[in-house]
Amino acid sequence: MAPKPIDWKPVFLAALRNMPVIRHACDAAGVDRTTAWRAREKDEEFAAAWEGAMEAGIDRAEQAAYSRAVDGWSEPVIDKGRLAWAYQRTVDAEGKETYSPVLDANGQPVPLTVKKHSDSLLQFVLKGRRRAVYGDKQEITGANGGPVALLDETKKAARIAALLELARTRQDLG
Repeated sequence: MAPKPIDWKPVFLAALRNMPVIRHACDAAGVDRTTAWRAREKDEEFAAAWEGAMEAGIDRAEQAAYSRAVDGWSEPVIDKGRLAWAYQRTVDAEGKETYSPVLDANGQPVPLTVKKHSDSLLQFVLKGRRRAVYGDKQEITGANGGPVALLDETKKAARIAALLELARTRQDLG
């Protein structure tokens, strides 16, 4: 009696939800990319689940990008090649100030950190969600910022077609 084949699809879909990268999902499920793509072509239900898992993974990545952009992250401070530690200032009754290291719950010194944010990630999030407001603007002008000069109707139509194609290409790249 032949062993029952292992259903790799749930593992594949879970991996895809976690990281929306096909190679990663195939590796996690132990299948070749060709096997996964063939299964997707033959099974509409699996294809729909694949799309859903991919969207969930992309949503997760978008959430992480937003969090890094807006909430930020703490990065340790390095001073002269060494980790800097957090200190607390205390002043006694006579006005004498002393500094002592900040300790965590285990009595270990706490590293000094600075809050960082990513403006470029925020730009991507805003462009993705509000392209009309935050997207790149394009304006086509002629020499010295003036109007586009055309000599006759044939050249005019060809130039307009070329400019429209250029605008479509730029829009696709953006």
